[in-house]
This record gives sequence, structure tokens and C-alpha cells, in this order.
Amino acid sequence: MIYITGATGHIGNNLIRKFHQEMVDYRILARKISNSIEPFKDKVILGDVFSYDFLNQNLKENDTLIHLAAYINLKNDKEDLTAKINFEGVKMIADFCLEKSIYLIYTSSTDCITNSEYNLAEPDEIYLESLEGYYQKSKARATNYLLKLSKEQNLKCMIIYPSAVIGINDFKPSAVGKEIKRCFKRKVCFYFHGGYNFVDVENVALAIYNGMSYNITGSYILSGEYISLYKMYKLIFTNLNRKVLMIKIPVYLVKLMTKLLPKYKIMINALLTEHNFSNKKMVNILKVDPTPIPITLKNTIEWFKQPVTMSRDK
Repeated sequence: MIYITGATGHIGNNLIRKFHQEMVDYRILARKISNSIEPFKDKVILGDVFSYDFLNQNLKENDTLIHLAAYINLKNDKEDLTAKINFEGVKMIADFCLEKSIYLIYTSSTDCITNSEYNLAEPDEIYLESLEGYYQKSKARATNYLLKLSKEQNLKCMIIYPSAVIGINDFKPSAVGKEIKRCFKRKVCFYFHGGYNFVDVENVALAIYNGMSYNITGSYILSGEYISLYKMYKLIFTNLNRKVLMIKIPVYLVKLMTKLLPKYKIMINALLTEHNFSNKKMVNILKVDPTPIPITLKNTIEWFKQPVTMSRDK
């Protein structure tokens, strides 16, 4: 049986819809049934996904566990909570999977390898000294633990590193989704010289599906293309057919803002660094060709235009 945590999230919701499309049998492990997974409530098993007893009650030897649940900490606060969910919880899950011979698919992030010496390719080890944020460090510690278990104790595991995920079925919504929704009413848009590497959420779901289908192990960066903030906003407003005043903020003012508002420092620094991650393994091994981001943006905006998607998932 295939089990999924984090199904209410952006990647998870698209993944279960992919499974539904492909008629794959699976179960969702969740604390509660939210709006985004209401159509799949017959697949839900309620409980604490970070409880050994709960996992042991439901999962059996040779099952598959796709662990997507995480605490996304963009403001770089709540250090203890971030570590508890993103590292300690993952550590327990990894130990459980090793004990029960369960195939584990874990979602890391390119955020935790951004400033390492392996900036373009999948790392053999992540050096925490080069990372600043609690989220990045927690993901790095968890990833290092899985890499070690895979190498030294033969944990059956596939680790994926998505870049900034964007796309449809963004019910919560994500940080990128929130910004797109703000553009629906924006008349003036401030931006600065920066950008990020984005990947279509359906590409991520397909990569997980393909990896799972063939019990693929190892590490895989899931990336699309680097898009500047200016190009990103222009694409959004073009698709919305809106004329908006674009005002560029000098980088020195942006850096000054990180000192005045330190909670945004990690996020802004990421946008000021150009990341062109290699997706060769994603294409050649997981057989996923990245969707051009302009197409992804168009599809995402059309999805957000649907009245039912304009309110947050509760």
C-alpha cells in the first residue's frame, strides 16, 4: 500500500489527484480532513503522522511512504517547532521505515543546498555552516540523516529537492500563490533585481509518481527555470490583461529592508541569488520534462480565477 503525508499541501494535493487519475490505490495520513482533500475523504486515515504507534498500526513491511508534510518557515521564526517537525519527525519516520523495510520518498528542498558547494547538482552531504534559516537547516539535517541511512544501512529511499513550486490546486495557498492572487487587484507593482528557479507542481507530482512506480532510489533535484521577478510579474499581468505601473526598487534599499525587517532576510536573500539547478537526473531518470514556466503561470492564473479557489482552505 502507498501512504502519503502532507496531502493537504500543494505538492500532496496534486499527487493524490495524479494517483486518482492513474487509478492508484493509496491512503492519506492526516490529522484532519480539510477542504482540499474532502473529495478523497474515503482514503483518509486520521492520526498523528509523527507517532511511531500510529505508523506501526497502519503501515506494513514493503509498503511505500511518501512524506510530504513539513513546516514551511519563511519568516525564520519558531525554531523549536521547525526542528521538531522537519528534523525530529523525519528522523523518527526514517528509523521506522528502515526497521519495517518500507520504501520512503522524502521531499527535501533546494533551499537547503542553495549556499553549499553543490549549488548545481544533488549533494552527497549538506554543510549546515553555510545555511542561515531554521527551515533550511532543519531540511538539511533531515536530508543528511537520510543520506547516511541510505549509504550505511541501505534505507530504501528517494530524496527529491524541488525548487520553488508553482501551479494549480494551490488551495492553502502557497507563498507564490498568495502573491499571484494579490496581483488580481494590484495597480502598482514594486520589484527588484532578483528572481528564483521555479518548477511546475505537476512536474513534481509526476516525478514522485514515476520514482514510486519503479522503486527508484537516490537524490533528484526537481527544477524548471530561473525567472526574474520582473518577468514573473509581467507574465502575471499579461495573463490577467491588466496594465500595472511597475516600479523598480534599488537593491541597496532591498538589503536595507532586510536589516529593518529581519524576518524577511532569508527570503529576500534567496531572491537576490540566481539559482540554475541541474535537472538532468529529473529528465533522464525520472522521465519528467519541465513545463515552461509561462505555461505554468497561465494555468495557475486560470485555476485561481475559479470562484471556488479564491478562498483559503480551512
